[in-house]
Amino acid sequence: MVAGIVFIILLGVVFLPRMFVNQTSVATPVTMAFTTSTRLEVLSVGAFVSLSKLDADLTRDNSPVATLGPPLGGSNATLAFTDADRDGRLSPGDFFSVTASSTGCYRLTISQAEPGSKFVVGQQRWGLCSST
Repeated sequence: MVAGIVFIILLGVVFLPRMFVNQTSVATPVTMAFTTSTRLEVLSVGAFVSLSKLDADLTRDNSPVATLGPPLGGSNATLAFTDADRDGRLSPGDFFSVTASSTGCYRLTISQAEPGSKFVVGQQRWGLCSST
């Protein structure tokens, strides 16, 4: 009986780590906050993910306003992204510059794309948004 338990434990020690070798890093959760009226700064990320896997969508009252990426970067009249440390990954200190009016409910959504899937890793709402 003890030999069987030891055998099962050894199997777990040997084979379980092999199962997680190719795990993809996931940026979630990304937290952001406004540090000025137009600068939305990344405060923390779950993992440092390449900007080539990320995009950002800005909506106003659930209507698309601007999209950046993939790769996450560049700018347009309403939205810009700056990789502050220039490391090519989303990390604390990177920021979005946002031009928005004082009316409307705005939402910036950051998504990560992996082969076969795309998922939201961070979101920030501001403006005249309902609490629900």
